[in-house]
Amino acid sequence: MQSYARVDGGVAVEIINLPAGIGPSEAYHVDIAASILPCPAEVVAGWSVGDGQWSPPPPAPAASKADLLAYAADKRWRVETGGITVSGVPVATDRESQSLITGAHAYVQTNPGVTIKYKSGAEFVDLDAATVTALATAVAAHVQACFASEADVAAAIADDTITTTQQVDDWPWQR
Repeated sequence: MQSYARVDGGVAVEIINLPAGIGPSEAYHVDIAASILPCPAEVVAGWSVGDGQWSPPPPAPAASKADLLAYAADKRWRVETGGITVSGVPVATDRESQSLITGAHAYVQTNPGVTIKYKSGAEFVDLDAATVTALATAVAAHVQACFASEADVAAAIADDTITTTQQVDDWPWQR
């Protein structure tokens, strides 16, 4: 097996592995074959070639604090709206579900003797006021923990403790 790179503007845009004895001119139309160069197995898309020498791409520039703050806000939103499990029951925490749970909580506060129907996944469950309150409290605590984590991440970005998106991802978002 021989490795080849399809090159565009001196940069490998695709890696092609051909069986031994078959070169690009045998496998591709002449116009395509002209853009395919032999390369060592370690070459991947994004490497550049000049004077027959392959070089990896330069490292990506460091993310700015503004980029990291935006990334952290997006990460918080994904964790916040990704759902939780309460007493073994999965609970959606997207913004619409948060609103419905808040509404149900307000309803049972003014009607404490009522039992409501709530849909969890594909099934309906009956919830009394105490259960709705526990559910609303768990969702609110989850949302607040997400915002508290984002605030901690923002502080760590400000003091240069966090300098990469990987460090944002590695932060303990669930408390």
